[in-house]
Amino acid sequence: MPRQERIWFPGLTYRIEAKGIRNSQLFYDEKDYSHYIYLLTKIKADCGFDLHAYCLLPNKIDLLIETFKTDLSTLMHRLQTNYAMYFNRRHQLHGHVFQGRYLSEPIKDETHFFESSQYIHLTPLREKNVNRLLHYRWSSARDYLSPQPEEEPLHPLLTLDRTLQLFPSPKHQHFEEFLFNFMREEIL
Repeated sequence: MPRQERIWFPGLTYRIEAKGIRNSQLFYDEKDYSHYIYLLTKIKADCGFDLHAYCLLPNKIDLLIETFKTDLSTLMHRLQTNYAMYFNRRHQLHGHVFQGRYLSEPIKDETHFFESSQYIHLTPLREKNVNRLLHYRWSSARDYLSPQPEEEPLHPLLTLDRTLQLFPSPKHQHFEEFLFNFMREEIL
């Protein structure tokens, strides 16, 4: 039976999750993480999408991507293929790097967008990779929790404005309250 085609139209936002094959590591060290960020930046320049959130864990990737020029399947194929080739070459491995097809969930509305952003940003705490989000380098949470220019936040990889536009100044402090209020509710 053929795979079901993914829904796509310009402006559609997705929460994406990809895992290492058999839950194995996708990133062994900082060079691997850095290379994935490099590829993401390069493909963003070529394919034209907005990245609203990301979290890279040793065995899992979470992204919140809004597509414009290129369909999700094309840009994810480029990203995952390029990373898998790099990973296998660098670590002298062969075969699949990612566990099957990546999961993609179209974002239905702004509530779903913010729930997805919270989920992605809180993943390092939930997975117990760190005690404080600011200590986890491979997540966009650090960028949202740091002071940004109030008029128009600029970032080479991230598009912060869709997320921060609803928060009053100082935006990073209100975003932090939003994240951690949600986490307290999740724990209770």
